[in-house]
Amino acid sequence: TITIASIIDDLIDESDETVIVTLSNPSNATLGGNDVHTYTITDNDDAPTIEFNSVSSSGDESVSSADLTVDLSGPSSEAVTVDYTVTGTAESGTDYTLANGTLTINSGDTSGTITIASIIDDLIDESDETVIVTLSNPSNATLGVNDVHTYTITDNDDAPTIAFTDPSSSNPESINSADLPVDLSAESSQSVTVDYPVTGTAESGTD
Repeated sequence: TITIASIIDDLIDESDETVIVTLSNPSNATLGGNDVHTYTITDNDDAPTIEFNSVSSSGDESVSSADLTVDLSGPSSEAVTVDYTVTGTAESGTDYTLANGTLTINSGDTSGTITIASIIDDLIDESDETVIVTLSNPSNATLGVNDVHTYTITDNDDAPTIAFTDPSSSNPESINSADLPVDLSAESSQSVTVDYPVTGTAESGTD
């Protein structure tokens, strides 16, 4: 008997492994046909799960990039890959840079990073915008519960002021209408409304 001793029952998902024992140089005997034996150590560990570290996060639009951490539940001796798609109310190429892609976590590592880059700090008052990243199609791992992460880009611009262009104007009563321009101090990505009550010495419906 040749004994393979102390086989280690680790907790790492890995490929089945082999121990190959080859006989040679017999004394007082001749070598038979079966001079090589392959013993296979069959892995008994489940593939790790892969998921986002958290389901949401946020940052001011002045922050130029954001890292989204993707975790494995345990180490693997094999590289793990997972696809991701990008959606949300923010627009890639305009508000930030991140396209659909594939994340690779190398063997032995337990986390990886998807980076939302080039977040634009514009000067436009707007609603907070979202970047939604969804994981799918993992290899050498199974998908965990936290497979979607929502990153919120928080707007940091003040709302514009709204006012008349001029505080007063006049025309003779022979002019049958008058436009009173109202201006915003800056462009806004949101519709702006303002109420206006009408008073004065002239009477609406008569004058």
